Amino acid sequence: MIRLTLILPLVLVAACSQEPALDDMTQNNAQEMEPLSLPDPVESSPTATAATDVIPAPFRGEWSAKAADCGKGGDVTRLTIAPGALRFYESSASVTGVTGTGQEIRVAARYTGEGETWEATRTFTLSAEGNSLMSDGMTRVRCP
Repeated sequence: MIRLTLILPLVLVAACSQEPALDDMTQNNAQEMEPLSLPDPVESSPTATAATDVIPAPFRGEWSAKAADCGKGGDVTRLTIAPGALRFYESSASVTGVTGTGQEIRVAARYTGEGETWEATRTFTLSAEGNSLMSDGMTRVRCP
């Protein structure tokens, strides 16, 4: 009796889930589908940029809030920008994507620091003369 109690629900479920039999072997269940169409070509805009994972050369280098702090190990505002990495005082990041042109880029990266890992995107704005960099409300100067 216990076996029957365990098997009966399985038999009922299996019976309910069977697909209906086709009356005609040539019949199929395919539905009419609309033909695929390609989207209209879009002109690329001059401001659009292709994503990459390399930070442009003008943004690379050593940066600090004050020129006098450049090269000091205890400078909590220091930032080193490499082609594929960012290094801060207590964290570092591997770049996963860069978009933008000219004086402003957005850098997506995977960060690690103080036992944590996270992903974030930062915007970096370079001054016209290339000697100061703004990000997250902080302006840094290029270190010599």
